[in-house]
Amino acid sequence: MTRFLEIGSTLVKSLDHHYMSTKFGTLVFNSVLTILLLVVFLGCSRVGTAQGWSGGVVVDESLIIGSMDGQLLSINVETGRHDWAPTLLRVDEDKDDRRAIYGTPAVYKGVAFVGSYDGKMHAYALDNGVLLETEPIADEIVGGALIEDGVLYVGSSDGFMHAYDISIRGQEVTMERKWQFQTGSSIWSTPQVFENLLIFSSLDHNIYALDLSCNTCIEGGATKWVYETGAAVASSPLVSDGEVYIGSFDGNFYSLDAMSGVENWRFTGASNWYWGRAVTDRTAVYAPSLNGSLYALDKNDGNLRWESKTKGAIVGSPAIVSDMIAYGSKGGDLYISELSSGIIMGTCSTGEKIEAPITSDGNSVYFSVRDHSIRAIQIKGNGNPDEKWDAPYFSDKAKDGEIPNPSDWAPSC
Repeated sequence: MTRFLEIGSTLVKSLDHHYMSTKFGTLVFNSVLTILLLVVFLGCSRVGTAQGWSGGVVVDESLIIGSMDGQLLSINVETGRHDWAPTLLRVDEDKDDRRAIYGTPAVYKGVAFVGSYDGKMHAYALDNGVLLETEPIADEIVGGALIEDGVLYVGSSDGFMHAYDISIRGQEVTMERKWQFQTGSSIWSTPQVFENLLIFSSLDHNIYALDLSCNTCIEGGATKWVYETGAAVASSPLVSDGEVYIGSFDGNFYSLDAMSGVENWRFTGASNWYWGRAVTDRTAVYAPSLNGSLYALDKNDGNLRWESKTKGAIVGSPAIVSDMIAYGSKGGDLYISELSSGIIMGTCSTGEKIEAPITSDGNSVYFSVRDHSIRAIQIKGNGNPDEKWDAPYFSDKAKDGEIPNPSDWAPSC
């Protein structure tokens, strides 16, 4: 699959360079890009070959995370035991392979909101896992939702960014449509809010900023700014200190002024697409690439500080743990590098492809892998990873209402 991504990336760039100046070329480019993305994406979304694409969020002592089987999980971060029995999302009989959860859950007032690949937004009570509400949104939902000031924002594969007013009264949840904004292609990113601006990307090559202070203007197409890259953008934006950091399928990583959309700098050193969201500390931004490298870039000018190479594509976002950074690859290894130098301080072979974002609670990291399980690794002060627990979430047990128990596993840490 990594080789396919490399070939696809080269082909897309070639088409973009030679043909995008003509209407026919635009049609060819969009058709090829759609086919490539569908092969890559749908090839990874079969229930029988579950992959972990959903990121997690730690709430109190629980990890809240979605599964490729279409389950919302709540797992105790210390023991690895499920807080409540995971249940499969209900989908139409002919859409059994579209129940997957790809985006990271959004938690608001004791309720977790997750979008599913069949285009619905689901609200779960965190205390018992009861499904409180399901709202049909539109087409497939791939990215995570963002909730800001009682409004839920989520993109969909039909090219719309949606806004819903959220009301929670006890066990009653309502989602009322506020507006929708149309882009030129699928939105697979999770939006971010900065100073009344909603910032997100689209596969139409663009990064958008909508002015939330003018909600009546948005549906009519009013935008604060739009920045066009050289190819599709599936990555979610990172907004920090008034700057937007994001990578594109054109192989470039960009820094933009969040208020104006003006480019500050771009890093052109990667040879493949950017998919996972970058992370940052005070002075550097860390960008994962499908070429298998994690790049540490100076926040001020984009100069390369260091590059750490792995044995497979880095699909998910990394996580900062103290003065270290943890990141996984499709080669199946978790890497721990020193932030200042990029020196690899420890590795852990899981035996499964790591394609999910890494979630951290300060001294441990959590991520899902292909064998229907969530892995927990404790990061020691010297960078050595130590296995903590392995929590399975087998769909056959969920159908029977059983709670899977944590199991022992023996990664090469």
